[in-house]
Amino acid sequence: MKKYILLSLLFAAVLGTASAQKVIIKTYVERTHMSPKTGTAIGFENRFLWEYGVFFQEASLMESFMMSEQDKEALPRHYEKDFSGIYFAVPIVARESFLLKANVRTGVSNGENFVITPSVLADFMPVKHVRLGLGVGSRAFRPTIQASVALSF
Repeated sequence: MKKYILLSLLFAAVLGTASAQKVIIKTYVERTHMSPKTGTAIGFENRFLWEYGVFFQEASLMESFMMSEQDKEALPRHYEKDFSGIYFAVPIVARESFLLKANVRTGVSNGENFVITPSVLADFMPVKHVRLGLGVGSRAFRPTIQASVALSF
């Protein structure tokens, strides 16, 4: 609960300083070498298309249904259950309905490990306020894939 309050306060502070910016609310699924993760990100995008914000990600709820108890016990000790922090994204290619960005997320995993995850994300905008995204990244020197849906206003 503290994480949600902290994220809400941080977002309110950022929103207050960036009221002239575009707000982006994103939900995503990331497939890592261990299991799928679901996440939410809230941020803003300035007129130069730089994006800043906060995120919270946790292990997928489907994971507990798909894995047996024996499989769960075989997971490594430092298995990532949640990951929260800040992110920023810088445009590489920008067109009217397509945007390619270099993205870096940094934060705390499981409340104790500091993590930095780079990725390249592509957003397709079929209508004005909706973005569909796909990207690739790296987590613990292993590839990840991410799919997202975002609203921007």
